[in-house]
Amino acid sequence: MTFHDIERHTDGQVIARRNMRIGLWAGMRLGLRDDRLSRYAREVMDADYQRPGPDDVVEKIRADFDEHGVEFADDLILMEIQRVERQVRAELLATD
Repeated sequence: MTFHDIERHTDGQVIARRNMRIGLWAGMRLGLRDDRLSRYAREVMDADYQRPGPDDVVEKIRADFDEHGVEFADDLILMEIQRVERQVRAELLATD
């Protein structure tokens, strides 16, 4: 396994964890709990496979927030995604 392979694998772990946490964060704002919250987090994770970058995740959360009357600007959703990604990267670095 090359360094590039390890780096790509680590990035995949970071993005997956980030999306799970963002899905939980958004789901709680939608009032979801228990199994429904877990399912929603997985839906957010699945949304990220549409295009590179976090835009598809922002769009999914935006659509769900709009549907349920949750006021939260796109730039704030993106800021939360970036915050969570930094946190996940720091956690992974601390365990390596």
